Amino acid sequence: MDEFLRAAGCLPPFLLNALRHVPAAVRAVTQEIRLRVHAPVCLSTPQKEWFLRLDGAPVMGADPQKSGSDLLCCSASDMQSAFHLLCEHSIHAHQEELRCGYIRTKEGCRVGVAGFGVVEDGRVVSIRNITSLCIRVARCHTGCAGNIADHLVFGQDIRSALICGEPSSGKSSILKDLAEQFSGGGRFCVSVIDERGELSYGGELSGCDVLLNIPKAIGIQQAVRCLAPDVILFDELGSEEEVEALTSGLYCGVSVITTAHCRDIDTLLHRPALLKAIRGGIFEYIILLAGRRQPGTVSQIIKTGELLSSCSG
Repeated sequence: MDEFLRAAGCLPPFLLNALRHVPAAVRAVTQEIRLRVHAPVCLSTPQKEWFLRLDGAPVMGADPQKSGSDLLCCSASDMQSAFHLLCEHSIHAHQEELRCGYIRTKEGCRVGVAGFGVVEDGRVVSIRNITSLCIRVARCHTGCAGNIADHLVFGQDIRSALICGEPSSGKSSILKDLAEQFSGGGRFCVSVIDERGELSYGGELSGCDVLLNIPKAIGIQQAVRCLAPDVILFDELGSEEEVEALTSGLYCGVSVITTAHCRDIDTLLHRPALLKAIRGGIFEYIILLAGRRQPGTVSQIIKTGELLSSCSG
């Protein structure tokens, strides 16, 4: 079964049957399967978005208002069925994830969720009346981080790095491949903080110490104290708390490789927590990815010292 069909595997039969008939060439490049209430099912690829006909045939540039019943659409009841299947009929088991706007399927795919937020004391506690689901197609890209790994290893040391890119640019795939390359053959002791269970799905990081379903800031501290890693890897640095935990790890001699949602240097420097991490000397390199149209492609590798010098100048 290919990654596309694995991602679609928890959808209701009438949706799954149509998705099974999507041509292999389109399945191979699909990054997200998007469901929206009273709207056509949509497949997002690096170059374009496709609507689907009832028989699964992809249509580019169709006008949903004019195509009528010819397009595969999702009703409110279809959405509820899809949501419950993705949650394996246990919404409570995914409550913590829903508070963060997503659910994780048993196939290892992350599903973004939109709907009516239930807020208590300024904090989202749940989402109901689901209106959209964005199913990310998790793919294996073995070897995609080869050039980056070569750039970051100096003898017996790994340099710390921040991998930046927009959504679907390949950040998680590169991070996962780096973990496998660094840990292969006992080369380095690697700790992976897998808060969302996406990096270690399928047991592929068997050579790493994986802290699963643990908040990143806590996991970083636990790894430093208890696992004696050479390097810690985790996805999506963003909070001040995580930056503080990284600073403590840095002073203990542990390298860190993580990712961040940033389109370019300008957007990176406008995120206070990330800028604090860079100025604090946590990262030696900033690695920019080309974007979702070229997933996994490195566009630029910059030394943070040079970046800060250019900014101050």
